[in-house]
Amino acid sequence: ENQIIYSIYVRNHTKEGTFQSIEKDLDRIRSLGVDILWFLPIHPIGNKGKKGSLGCPYSIQDYRKVNPDYGTLEEFKHLVNEIHKRNMKCIIDVVYNHTSRDSKLLKEHPDYFYKNEKNEFGNKIDDWSDVYDLDYNNKDLWDYQIETLKQWAGIVDGFRCDVASFVPLAFWKEAVKQVKTINPDCIWLAESVHAGFGQEARKKGIYSEYDVNLFEAFDIEYEYDIRETFEMVLEGKWDCTNYA
Repeated sequence: ENQIIYSIYVRNHTKEGTFQSIEKDLDRIRSLGVDILWFLPIHPIGNKGKKGSLGCPYSIQDYRKVNPDYGTLEEFKHLVNEIHKRNMKCIIDVVYNHTSRDSKLLKEHPDYFYKNEKNEFGNKIDDWSDVYDLDYNNKDLWDYQIETLKQWAGIVDGFRCDVASFVPLAFWKEAVKQVKTINPDCIWLAESVHAGFGQEARKKGIYSEYDVNLFEAFDIEYEYDIRETFEMVLEGKWDCTNYA
């Protein structure tokens, strides 16, 4: 409750857009009172069906590598060390609902992926047109994803998990359990989905976990289940003065 998280998108944060260039800004960031640096996805971005000329960082090509445009893995490790020297922690984005359409995982393990009614690779949310969804009914996928988390847990201090509501809670609980063997103090931040979005997803048969249940695995959440009500209060559309 008393810590400040500062978000960094590597390719936009500095003119150079690299891990190394961020190091020169760490003292300024620390002076703001920041405790935790959260890096948007640092992995290679897919090319197939990509959005725009640069692609979306949430369309990940390889979970176990870093985007070469940002630098090398060793340079990222050096950046994390510099963050630690300033008594800050580092968490990275985990995007486990889907991968890019040309991901390493798809090439090596097509059986890890969801298929639509036409028996084709696809995604359940139409707007996410540059990705294919993963299929967590396959327990081999669990092993691969958890092993990946354990590798990163030896480098960083935690994870911000993208659209965590759409990935089975049972998976997250097992992931937390196993990652504790590498880093018992790992930070787990869940991005859930807005209440209305979750309701529409469930109507379509898409798994979408409730915030209250996600707390069985995660330390921190966006708490989107109450976000829409909160926005109505801010806009003067909901009078909450009579509610305890």
